[in-house]
Amino acid sequence: MDEKNRIENRIGVLDGIRAIAIGMVVWFHFWQQTWLTPYLRIPTEYTKYIGLTEINLAGWVRYGFVFVDMMILLSAFCNFYPYARSIVLGEDWPDTKKFYRKRAARILPSYYFMLTIDLFFYILPGHKYRNVGALCKDIVTHVFCVAPNWSDTYISTSFNGVLWTVQMEVIYYLLLPWIARLFRKWAFATYSVMLMISVTSTAVILNCFAGKERNYGNNILTFMGIYANGMLCCILHVMWKKYVTENKYSRLAGTVISVLCIFLMNGMIHKYDGDVNLQAVQLQSRLVQSFLFALFLFSTACAGEYYQKLYSNRVASLFCKFSYNLYLWHQMIAVWLKEKRIPYWSGDTPPNMTGDRVWQWKYQILIIVVSAAVAVAVTLIVEIPAARYLLKDRDSHKEEGKQHDRI
Repeated sequence: MDEKNRIENRIGVLDGIRAIAIGMVVWFHFWQQTWLTPYLRIPTEYTKYIGLTEINLAGWVRYGFVFVDMMILLSAFCNFYPYARSIVLGEDWPDTKKFYRKRAARILPSYYFMLTIDLFFYILPGHKYRNVGALCKDIVTHVFCVAPNWSDTYISTSFNGVLWTVQMEVIYYLLLPWIARLFRKWAFATYSVMLMISVTSTAVILNCFAGKERNYGNNILTFMGIYANGMLCCILHVMWKKYVTENKYSRLAGTVISVLCIFLMNGMIHKYDGDVNLQAVQLQSRLVQSFLFALFLFSTACAGEYYQKLYSNRVASLFCKFSYNLYLWHQMIAVWLKEKRIPYWSGDTPPNMTGDRVWQWKYQILIIVVSAAVAVAVTLIVEIPAARYLLKDRDSHKEEGKQHDRI
C-alpha cells in the first residue's frame, strides 16, 4: 500500500508538456493567418563569444504541426496510466464502461457543440457546399468521428480543420481498453504489432499514394506507433518509480536529458526547412519523432524539482483547464475574423501578404483574446455542466488522476 501511495496519481509536469504541445499548434495556426514570425536579433557584441547572435523560433512556429504528434503521445500516456498502474502495481483494473463514459463526457459535448455552431453559423449561411449529398456526407462522417477516412471529408471539408485529431482520439478511446488487455498479457508482442501497423501503413501511403500523403497520412493506422510509444513510456515510468530509488544524481540525469531533448527537437524541426512535400517528410519522420517526444516526457517526469516547476505550476494547470476548447475554437475564430475583415482591411490582398505590420499585430492580439475568451466561456457553459450531468449519480468517489483524463 505504501508503494502505491509513493507513486503519484497525478504527474504535474504533464500540464506543462500539454501546454507546450497545444500552444505550439495554436501558434502555428495563428501564424498561417498573420505571418508574424518570431525572430529576435541579439546585440552580437555581448553574446558573440558564446555563439548566441539571435533568437529565432521561426522554425518552431512554421512547423508547429509536428506538435500534434506530441499531443497524441501525451494522450496515449495519460489514458493508459491507470492500466499501467494496474499492470505494474497490481491496482484494480479500470472498468471499461466507466472509462468510455468519462471519455465521452469529457470530449463529446464540446465537440458536438462546435459542430453545431460551425454548421448553422458558418457553413450553411456561407453556402459552403454545392450539393446536399456532399454536405450530408460531411455531417455524418463528423458526427460519427470517421471523417479522416475519406479525403473529401478530411481535406475538402468546410468544418473546422482541427476536428480530425479529436475524431482520431475517439477511435483510440474505443480501442484502448482492449489494447490494454493485450498489453497486459503480451506487452512486447502488442507493442511490436502496433509499431508494425504504423510502419506498414506509412510505407503503403508513401509508395502507393505518392503526392497524396496529405489526403491519407493522418489516420489511426499511421499514428499507431505514436500511441504504442506513449503506452510504453507510461509503463516504463511506473516501473521506474516502483523499482528505482531516485536521488539527486538520477534527477540531475533526467534534467540534462530533458534539456538535451529540446535541442534535439530544434534540430528535428529545422530538418523540415526547404522541403516542398512536408506531409511526406512528416510521415517519414513521425515514428522517430515519437521516440524523441517519449524520451522528453519520461526524462522530464524524472527530472529535478526546480526544473519540473517550469512545467508543473499554476499557470500550466490553469491553461490545461481550458486548453481543449482553445484547441477546438482557435483556428475557426482566426479564419472567420479574417474573412469578415476584422480588424478592417481593404482590397483583394490580405494585409499579412502586403506586410502591414500594424494590422498584423492588431489581428494577432484580437485572435488571441477572442480565442481565449471563447475557450473559457465554452468550458464553463458547455463542457463542465455537460460532464457533470452525464456523470452525475454514477461516480460516487472522487476521480483519481483527474488531470490525466485530458485529451
